[in-house]
Amino acid sequence: MQRILWFSLSCSMLLACGDQVVVRETQASCGNGSIEAGEVCDDGNLENTDGCTGMCTLAACGDGVTRSDLDPADPSFEACDDGNEVDTDGCTMGCAQAVCGDGITRQDLSEGQPAFEACDDGNDRNDDGCLSGCVLARCGDGERRSDLLESDAGHEACDDGNEDDTDACRNDCTEARCGDGVLGPGEGCDDGNEDPTDDCANCQPATCGDGIVQAGEACDDGNAVDTDACLNSCAPARCGDGVIYADRESCDDGNADQRDGCTAACELAVCGDGILRTDLTPEQDGYEACDDGNLDETDVCLTTCHIARCGDGEVWAGREECDDGNDNDGDGCTQSCVVARCGDGVVQQGEACDDGNQLQTDACLNDCSAARCGDGIIHDGVEVCDDNNQVAHDACTNGCQPARCGDGVTRQDLAEGDLGFEACDDANEVQTDACLTDCSAAQCGDGHVQAGVEACDDANGLQNDGCLNDCSVASCGDGHVQLGVEGCDDGNQVDDDDCSNACQPDVPTCQNGAVQVSVSPGGDMMICDDPNNQTCEQDVERLCPVGWGLCNYMQYTRRNDGWNENVGVVVGEIHCRSGSGAGHFTVHNALDNDEAFNCHYGSSRPSCTSGYGCNEQQVGALCCRPTPTCGNGQVDHPEERCDDGNNNENDNCLNSCDLRMGQGC
Repeated sequence: MQRILWFSLSCSMLLACGDQVVVRETQASCGNGSIEAGEVCDDGNLENTDGCTGMCTLAACGDGVTRSDLDPADPSFEACDDGNEVDTDGCTMGCAQAVCGDGITRQDLSEGQPAFEACDDGNDRNDDGCLSGCVLARCGDGERRSDLLESDAGHEACDDGNEDDTDACRNDCTEARCGDGVLGPGEGCDDGNEDPTDDCANCQPATCGDGIVQAGEACDDGNAVDTDACLNSCAPARCGDGVIYADRESCDDGNADQRDGCTAACELAVCGDGILRTDLTPEQDGYEACDDGNLDETDVCLTTCHIARCGDGEVWAGREECDDGNDNDGDGCTQSCVVARCGDGVVQQGEACDDGNQLQTDACLNDCSAARCGDGIIHDGVEVCDDNNQVAHDACTNGCQPARCGDGVTRQDLAEGDLGFEACDDANEVQTDACLTDCSAAQCGDGHVQAGVEACDDANGLQNDGCLNDCSVASCGDGHVQLGVEGCDDGNQVDDDDCSNACQPDVPTCQNGAVQVSVSPGGDMMICDDPNNQTCEQDVERLCPVGWGLCNYMQYTRRNDGWNENVGVVVGEIHCRSGSGAGHFTVHNALDNDEAFNCHYGSSRPSCTSGYGCNEQQVGALCCRPTPTCGNGQVDHPEERCDDGNNNENDNCLNSCDLRMGQGC
């Protein structure tokens, strides 16, 4: 079976390409009822004997497959199909069974085989060179040829089909005549000469009429009555002598023509005698188009001696399914004498339509019902899809159009994540309601402000601009420092801490003689430096303001935006190294650069094995205001890797809520 890949819906056929288009690649095959690439037709089955073959090509005479879906009256009906272009075998090139009378002489049979044809002139005449039985005409076959001139070879003046040389028709198909030397009808003698002085003159014995049967006389009744048993020529009365034998013959025209008004049996020709009269024209009384001598009204010749035809009121066996004798196509019998049925092109009672074709994609289906959306067959030019259901929420709507985002119907046949999935569909272009124009449900972070639900929505994930990640407008006291607006925001209403209720930092001072070198834009980080360089590296945390500590990696990278200053090398939190010793998270150069996590500058921590002494006294301390939630025992802030809820710097969770070790140092 031929199989192809096709796309059930294509962007170019259905919609303008965009987020709303759903295109599915599926495997298709001949027989699914849809005409796809590489198919001329597809009637939904793999039957090879209807109008669309099992290879989805149109059936045609000569394809070697006999159609069985048409009535004999249909122009495309096939009685046979041998797949060749030979017109002289049992199946013609017109896909009709070869029959005697079709005008084509069969050449595939030998003489003696059934249906052998010696000739076929395509007519029903028996008076030409080819008889209606497709045998060659010959003298003695009982059929007189009328297609030849008297001078032509094979000309027949008569043909009575017998071997009696003494009747009106000689065995050589010439008419008997006086002087031919053969004693024929009405002749008392025939000596084959024209001598009037011998014993036989004009085929009458010289002594005829004396009442005495003498030599050369068959009879002699001595009277002048020519209609009795003995003619005046002294020949016995017989049919064909040209004299009506009283009380014995109805007629006697003295010829050998079987097909005129008087038969060879000297009976008046009548319809039904089995002898076809040929001496009359159709407009004359008594004319016969045929005469088969039977009372069967279902054969080719009716009892009225007319040729059977559709509309004569008699069902012609083998040719007609019905014949009601009228021209009404709307009753049970059509004008073609075929029983009315779906597909004959005539709308009958019980049919919504009947277009007489085998197309399933036009306005009338092959079951004579009108095409409609939902019948499972795509109506060309009207429907783009038809899935044979009344489910409005799948790929094909109940209007037989492909589902698309914006049609007002939410698809329910796809899982979230599938191409074409719709969470909603409100059929409008409004981006501020609960359903966006891409058929996704409105949510905080989608970049569209949902009216009555969200105050803002910038879809950026930043907490330091005018719109927070919960789609509320940033404000002082929300715990997020709004860049360019707030210097700090500690999320409380305590006005005497490091951040005022106006969200401006109350910047504390460095300790133990350290000087403040720089403060971050948010006021939550600063650089403290011992001007005398007398503070050991592992002890720089004591230079930070009261309550502050060395910054961990996450605090620094989240707070350093806009801190465009270069103060050399500063160190933050101390982590244990994986080998031995410890090291600071170290920042070099510009403070607004996000350094990768590191433990560059060696240091000491009591919980880490270290051989370092007091060194690197020249570095400054990178100090941070504590993360607001650090110490509550829960990891609930982006700046926290851990939170054990204690103040023990010697366990694995430091007081800055970062891990002591295991970070890749």
